[in-house]
Amino acid sequence: MNRMRQAIIQSALGPIELNGNSGRQTFCFAKSFLGFEGHFPGYSILPGVLQNLLSQIVAEQMIESPVTFHSIARAKFSRQICPDDRVDVRVTCSEKDDLLHCATLIQVGDEEAASFTLVLERQESP
Repeated sequence: MNRMRQAIIQSALGPIELNGNSGRQTFCFAKSFLGFEGHFPGYSILPGVLQNLLSQIVAEQMIESPVTFHSIARAKFSRQICPDDRVDVRVTCSEKDDLLHCATLIQVGDEEAASFTLVLERQESP
């Protein structure tokens, strides 16, 4: 997964924009992006699990700490994300019961591609 994380981070078009408990980052995934391999041959789309990872990576940058996936709620995937799409990821986090609840909106242009809430757990320091 570290290789995938690095490929995602390298696809960012700039640094994260922070505003209180919210963060925004824009990505563009080339046709050669690792995450398109096998999904689907001849018609590449970004898998939902990688859209979740996008949100997690943005959240980690916001809190400057690694997190682990706990659960996902209210997931809606409404538009395919294809190679060379400009992907805007907006994450707003709040803490509840020692977990980070990250409301996520992913857009391509003016179109909503996905929305969901990731529930994340801060990783313990070694």
